[in-house]
Amino acid sequence: MQLIDELSKKKYYLLLIIGKPGSGKSKYLHNYSKQEGIPVLDLDFILGKEIPDGKDNNYVYDFVSGFLDTYTPKQVLLDKKAILYHKNSNINLLEFLKKLSKQKTVISTWNGYTENGKLYHLNEKGEVDFEYDLSDDYAYIELK
Repeated sequence: MQLIDELSKKKYYLLLIIGKPGSGKSKYLHNYSKQEGIPVLDLDFILGKEIPDGKDNNYVYDFVSGFLDTYTPKQVLLDKKAILYHKNSNINLLEFLKKLSKQKTVISTWNGYTENGKLYHLNEKGEVDFEYDLSDDYAYIELK
């Protein structure tokens, strides 16, 4: 809760729950969901298994943004979002989450780790597929 309160001081209302597979990210998020009575959204279910042919990254953002326009909770809890980094997607995952967090507070799991000022994202095979510079523009906790 303290980290969520600190988001008001950040450029983005984004909290990443970072950890490698099996670290408890989803459990942490789902416990928070139960405590606060906010559902966890599954973007893979909402968007389908892959981005439709001929649709660009703006389509995905516009679709999710439109959904959030009618979504009443002030916080968006995201767990399953593999569609955002599917092989047909060119979505910059961190930028996508930042953009959404201008609309509502976003709390999202992040399969990966931090090291030497970098944020790494791991794919389903456990390989690094994205690397970003860590920033003070958002908050994060890392589960070990």
